[in-house]
Amino acid sequence: MSGRLEERMDEACGRWIAAVDRRPGLVVAITALLTVFLAIYAARNLGVDADPNALVSQDRPFFVHDREFNKAFHSFQDEILVVIDAETPVRARRAADALAAKLGARKDLFSAVTVPGGGPFFARNGLLYLSVSQLEELSDRLAQVQPFLAELQRDPSLAGIAGLLRQALTEQREGHGVDLDLASALDRVSTALEAAAAGHPAPDPWSEALLGGGLVEDATQRVVSLQPRLNFTELLSAAPAVKTIHADARELGLDPSHGVRVRVTGDPILNYEELLVVSKQGKILAIGSFLLAAASLWVAMRSLRVVLASLASLLVGLVASNAFCAFAIGHLNQISSAFNVLIVGLGTEFGIHICMRYAELAAHGRSRPEALAETGSSLGSSLLFSAGTTSIGFFVFLPTDYRGVAELGFITGAGILISLVCSFTVLPALLSLGAPVYPRMPRPDFPLAHRLQHLPVKWARPIRWVTAVCTVIMLFLLPRVSFDHNPVNLRDPSTESVQAFQDLLAHSGTSPWTLDAVAPNLTAAQAEAKKLEALPTVKDAITLADYVPADQDEKIEILQTAALFVPPPARPEPPPPLAAQRTALEQLRAELDLAAGRDTGKLGTAAGRLRDAVDHFLAGAAAVDPGPAFAAAQAAVVGSLPEQVDDLRTALSPEHVTLENLPPEIRREMIAADGRARIEIRARDSLAESAALERFVDEVRTVDPAVVGGAAHLVEWGRITVNALREAMIAAVICMALFLIGISGRVWDTLLAFLPMGLAAGFSCALLVVFGQSFNFANVIVMPMLVGMGIDNGIHLVHRHRTNPEEVDVLSTSTARAVFFSCVTTILSFGAMAFAGHRGMAALGQLLTLGVAMTLLCYVVILPALLEWDDQRRRRRILVPLPKGD
Repeated sequence: MSGRLEERMDEACGRWIAAVDRRPGLVVAITALLTVFLAIYAARNLGVDADPNALVSQDRPFFVHDREFNKAFHSFQDEILVVIDAETPVRARRAADALAAKLGARKDLFSAVTVPGGGPFFARNGLLYLSVSQLEELSDRLAQVQPFLAELQRDPSLAGIAGLLRQALTEQREGHGVDLDLASALDRVSTALEAAAAGHPAPDPWSEALLGGGLVEDATQRVVSLQPRLNFTELLSAAPAVKTIHADARELGLDPSHGVRVRVTGDPILNYEELLVVSKQGKILAIGSFLLAAASLWVAMRSLRVVLASLASLLVGLVASNAFCAFAIGHLNQISSAFNVLIVGLGTEFGIHICMRYAELAAHGRSRPEALAETGSSLGSSLLFSAGTTSIGFFVFLPTDYRGVAELGFITGAGILISLVCSFTVLPALLSLGAPVYPRMPRPDFPLAHRLQHLPVKWARPIRWVTAVCTVIMLFLLPRVSFDHNPVNLRDPSTESVQAFQDLLAHSGTSPWTLDAVAPNLTAAQAEAKKLEALPTVKDAITLADYVPADQDEKIEILQTAALFVPPPARPEPPPPLAAQRTALEQLRAELDLAAGRDTGKLGTAAGRLRDAVDHFLAGAAAVDPGPAFAAAQAAVVGSLPEQVDDLRTALSPEHVTLENLPPEIRREMIAADGRARIEIRARDSLAESAALERFVDEVRTVDPAVVGGAAHLVEWGRITVNALREAMIAAVICMALFLIGISGRVWDTLLAFLPMGLAAGFSCALLVVFGQSFNFANVIVMPMLVGMGIDNGIHLVHRHRTNPEEVDVLSTSTARAVFFSCVTTILSFGAMAFAGHRGMAALGQLLTLGVAMTLLCYVVILPALLEWDDQRRRRRILVPLPKGD
């Protein structure tokens, strides 16, 4: 690469650095003033766009359909989900209703608050959605526990519960069947009484133990859906909503000590907690990366002044890059906010090459002005080429649909060029100030290191054969490279939102990853739903008609019969006198003593525990301050039983449900204003695996290609990302090749520079397969970066080899050492991320470290072996005599 254009570029760079060397003070002063101005400009004008929808092009057909769907129907895609788990369905429902009512008053934070499956309609008609056999089983159970219900209605107090348990123990002792897990009930009452005696909040002892299982599936878990008002100009836009939810939950006493767990999740919360984690870990990793990079620079140049000058030049480049971002785009998104880390890792390379070449020339006796000028004239074209190719590796994302990465590519590509200008200006000026500085060239400290330095040339032939074998294996593994569509796998698994979201995903009934189809009317929706339910991956396809229960007449008749076993409501009576309550506990204690002595199994153990709890209570809290003690014991032991009976009484008197009397909120969710009908499609299997997610979406699209929803959204994002990577990689290779060939005119040298880069990229992908890893939304941007970085190394090494033909071993030059230390610095800068607790950051750091290591291997081992073969080939061509007549 020694054409006339390159020579002009080298001469221009040499003259530029010589001019900087003549007036370093003026250059530093102007740079300082300009840097301060740019820093102020960036601080005032660089904003944040945290809207996830802005990360991809919204013109694609899927997003057009998605927007149309969201206008017509109520969508859960961008909502905050508050997951409430309680010990009983009653407590879960009431906790959800109370929290929804309180949050619904915050119109400044939430535009809509709903409780799916909650509200008066389902409280009254929920049992109609059970099967006939389930309702018959419930009716039989109520018939068996009817005496207990009657006694509870007569005396819903501590004395009444004690009497119920004593009666159950008596019947058990007399051989009569008791349809109650008595041992479990005794254990729960023991826990409640022990907590009351200690003055601690007690969990509900019943949890439907008397009345049987929950009325509906997962009834002990409720979800409150919130539509937040988010300000996407703030990076942590969900922070006010999160703080309000937790504060209101604490105020309502919704916490584990009261038997309720409240967790917040959903896309806004996942993004919020991820940003918190990334911000916290990012600061630690940034400091660690900076220190490791500084250490690498010190080892490379052995001069504190040179290291500080390099870091100062890098800092000026960072400030200027941020100012450019503020001017050209005006904001950072969730992806482009990482561009400063990339500039640090990539921009350091220019300073290393300049300083290493300067040190080499100074070691050969050049004066400072001569060494600086010759550094520019010998490195100018290769640094310009490498900066151009690296920038191309980022600019190629601009035409893709992945706007988040496109903006990252634009800012980073421009930042690399800015860093190059600073390396040619600020760094020489700082080196020229004061007394001359001559960094020492690092030398091998022991003979083995010196011998290893020449091994790629000495063993060039075996290296080429091993490379060929590894390439065949790599080509075999490449088709197995996969992409993980599940963004939850990139989150910190210790965060509340991730744990709650995983719980929702584990059950198809609560999974946020569903699909939605739209039919012209309800009749057409029902017909399409039948086709969808015939698909192997589909569990059910729900239309508005599915909210009308089947076999209602038969079910209502069963419930009317069951209602006869539930006593009517009675006027509440004051609790019995303390003496009566004490007597009831003493009588229960006597029966417990008999059970503990007679039964050696689980029931006897539970009876003995409750007997001891009663003794402790009567001898302790009840003896010291009986009034508050018995009041606390009654609240703890009675628990939710009266509420369960009241709710059951309501549920046993349903109305006949029709399409016309369904709640308005359900109709708005399922029927648009123009009559179009929604079909909600749920998967049969868990969608945590990308293969299952893609199979579900693709199979449903065979019936309706225009489906939308959370599952389709993830697949579409993943495919946009993969397509953006593929397009960017192809464009990067073509543009870089044309750029280099167009400037240098040497096709063969361009191929030599490209080949190790292609091998490094291929080996990195193959090793992902070997290690069981995949590409994901975090590490997908790595490959274009590696392409640009790899081409840089090839340009430098091939340029040095061609411009210095007397050097047999290119690895013995300062250029090779600069390549080595720049790669090591990059590995140390990015490698710290591989140990981050955040899995997305770790995935990015791991692939970066792996890729840069492969790049280093290919360029300091394989490329010298290829150059040795190329030299032999050239010599043979020179020595072969031309045929006669030519």
